[in-house]
Amino acid sequence: MMERMDTATSLIQEPAISPEPLFEHIDHGVQSFARIAALIAASRYLFFDHLATPRTPEELASLTKGRAEIIYHVLPVLEEMGLVTSSEGKFSSTPLSLVFLATSSPYRQGAYLDKTWRHINDLWLHLPGIMEKGPVSYSQDLFFRELSLPAMAENALSGRLQRIVREIASLPQFHSFRKMVDLGGGHGLYAIALAAMHPLLHAWVFDMPHVIPLAHRYIQQYHASRVHTLEGNFFVDDFGKEYDLVFSSSNPSGKQVGMVRRIADSLNPGGVFVNVQSIGTQSLDIYQSLEMQLWEIEGERKDKESYTKEQPFLTDEYRGALSDAGFSIQMEKDIRDDYHKGAFVRMIVAEKKS
Repeated sequence: MMERMDTATSLIQEPAISPEPLFEHIDHGVQSFARIAALIAASRYLFFDHLATPRTPEELASLTKGRAEIIYHVLPVLEEMGLVTSSEGKFSSTPLSLVFLATSSPYRQGAYLDKTWRHINDLWLHLPGIMEKGPVSYSQDLFFRELSLPAMAENALSGRLQRIVREIASLPQFHSFRKMVDLGGGHGLYAIALAAMHPLLHAWVFDMPHVIPLAHRYIQQYHASRVHTLEGNFFVDDFGKEYDLVFSSSNPSGKQVGMVRRIADSLNPGGVFVNVQSIGTQSLDIYQSLEMQLWEIEGERKDKESYTKEQPFLTDEYRGALSDAGFSIQMEKDIRDDYHKGAFVRMIVAEKKS
């Protein structure tokens, strides 16, 4: 323990250790927050759309109704992030920002930015109070339909979804499929994509009543006339029969051993169960682990084992349940997930024996 020093001595004698590491952490944190704030402000003011054409800060201010003297200093922060580039006093969007941040792009990550900003405001800025009062409570409707699932849809569109549907479309039996269900399908994009790749396939998105309106929104957006919806809780409700394909991605329908027999019963003989889940061996980093403690879903006890990303996948017990239900695993493959650097999900293809 450090010995107490009288006040007068502290005015003359320097601290025994350097304060540099502390100030570096503070500076790094402030700069990181400034970058994300600049990015979200630029996205909301449509900077990246306007800068598809090179413009000066004054021209951008005129288009966005923003203050030129602030925009003048925001743009270099965006340039440091690789989102804009400058030449002869004019700034332009880079390919990175045009693809993932411009409103004209189908890969725009706007909902993910909104969720990020909401968590900053709801959680991180109030961490001292949360430590005393407990986690922030979100309603199911708000959390899934407005925060979690729209962000998940955009994250999937950045590459994971396309890789997975290409794998499914390459299966020898794919073109014989006529009916499929996406269990806990949420946004419905996997069902929409697979139906678009197969003109005779009808797809159903099965999820809770408060989630289905989001799937309807995407079905209308993509004019997916052969994609339908079913409301219910897959743990207790019937999700249909005579499917050629059952798909599960990033939800407990694909990790709970008790679901395996019900999935098998819903498939035709020779039908296929495609299951894509986080591997479960990849632990959350310290920041993700902390964030998980800062929120909860209203009316639900936050049992960490119920969250798919933390629950182990393809355990010996799960493999045994697949075999007992008449499944034979045809493929196991890791799919890169760009949502986090170095992250992968495990995809299995299991065929129900004829």
